[in-house]
Amino acid sequence: QDDMKTTSVRLLCCLIAAFLMRSTAAAAESDIRIAREWGELHGTLAVPEGGSATTAVVIIAGSGPTDRNGNSSLGLQPRSYAMLSDALCRAGFAVLRYDKRAIGRSAYPPERIADLTFDDYIDDAVACVEFLRSEGYERIVPVGHSEGALIAGCVAARCDVDGAVLLSGAGYRLDIILNRQLASQLMEVDMGLMVRATAILNRLASGRMADDIPPELQLLFGRHIQPFLISCMRYDPVETIRGIETPILIVTGGADIQITPDNAHRLHEAAPESRLVVLDAMSHVLKDCASTDRMEQLSTVYADSTLPLSAGLADAVIEFLTTI
Repeated sequence: QDDMKTTSVRLLCCLIAAFLMRSTAAAAESDIRIAREWGELHGTLAVPEGGSATTAVVIIAGSGPTDRNGNSSLGLQPRSYAMLSDALCRAGFAVLRYDKRAIGRSAYPPERIADLTFDDYIDDAVACVEFLRSEGYERIVPVGHSEGALIAGCVAARCDVDGAVLLSGAGYRLDIILNRQLASQLMEVDMGLMVRATAILNRLASGRMADDIPPELQLLFGRHIQPFLISCMRYDPVETIRGIETPILIVTGGADIQITPDNAHRLHEAAPESRLVVLDAMSHVLKDCASTDRMEQLSTVYADSTLPLSAGLADAVIEFLTTI
């Protein structure tokens, strides 16, 4: 009987090993470069085994120093985009994920950082779509996360794509989103600093630069970043989504402490023909979390690359891509 148990365990281990080998071999990844007038966008093109994919997606990263894999130089390591790429490749789709300019390996001239605008990010995403077209893919879909969701919406409204996937995307202008996020952190601990932050946001939203930034807010509102913030605030996600004529998938998470589900519902109301998926346990980094405590999320789902994607996320995207 012990021998039978041992044999069964060995057989199970072999089956698991075979499955893991098949999963890791499901895609061939290659480094790609896309020429731009300032230099090169660096990315990873993942192609399903056999190379027969006719649909390709381009994953567009969220804000800050978030790289093509979903990790950040600020210490956040969820690796969510790489995981999503793996899941989509296993389902037969090609995936391009890239480092936005001035992030990761997409080196950008330091003297031009202060002139970087949101429109530059849109132009780079369009260049990624054009690259995939040149590779012969019949259907192309931008998949944007957080800030990338607004970029994906702008791309879908401006150029020839076959759909748009908005993951944890804002439903309000950036100044409103930042005001909400700061209020949740500052209202109870430093009302004076919150008042200063609101004044700065109002000034930037009016298209004017702000002076006398408190040291605590320099990282967010430093002079070098203000032109970019002003350019972002010109875009209303609701108006953007109304200009999209292709199929739209909106995915939001009930445990998202950065972009709450009401944002997704607002987008869905503006585009009633879109498909809305609410994953109750999904956090902002596309992984499930039982808690909505900020510090607990930062120390768990934001920092652990071994945790799986939120249950149902990949399936929702795959189903959408299959039906467009």
